[in-house]
Amino acid sequence: MGRDPAMLTARDGYVLEKMLRDWPPLTDEWLALLKRKLSGGRLPAGGRVPADLAMIDARVTFRCESGLSDTRTLCLPRTYAPGSAFLPVTTFYGLALLGLREGQAMTFDRPEGRRDWIVLEKVLFQPAAGGPVPEAPAEAARAPFRVIAGGLTERAFTAANENGPGQGPGPSAA
Repeated sequence: MGRDPAMLTARDGYVLEKMLRDWPPLTDEWLALLKRKLSGGRLPAGGRVPADLAMIDARVTFRCESGLSDTRTLCLPRTYAPGSAFLPVTTFYGLALLGLREGQAMTFDRPEGRRDWIVLEKVLFQPAAGGPVPEAPAEAARAPFRVIAGGLTERAFTAANENGPGQGPGPSAA
């Protein structure tokens, strides 16, 4: 059996490893696809990201076995809104596209018992194109946060709908 055509960035690999640890598998077939992706290659840290690589936050055009041809932005699971132009990596197509380069295809099994495939046709936007490989986020990396007692006591806040002193023109002015 040949090696799957997938090259994950450190960040994408981190996201998939976290999904494997923390998410219950959607189906056995989806879990098998996730494990295939994790067993694939990784871009070396500090190397250049190819401009034609599908990664999280990349806008891609693809074609699949059902005849569907679409353009979507690969996204994390919690950034997806139904009916939007996003494709979460928790879906079969989103996960299969992750790590592919333009022209590459991947086949996978579906829960219905059929075999499906997807082809990455074009990467229209890639956030790290030509730049260094994004690093996996550090578990404890956080911005410093400092509480200042009485920090807002000197400020006067005005309601967003207030038009100055007095009653104002009222709702009919909107």
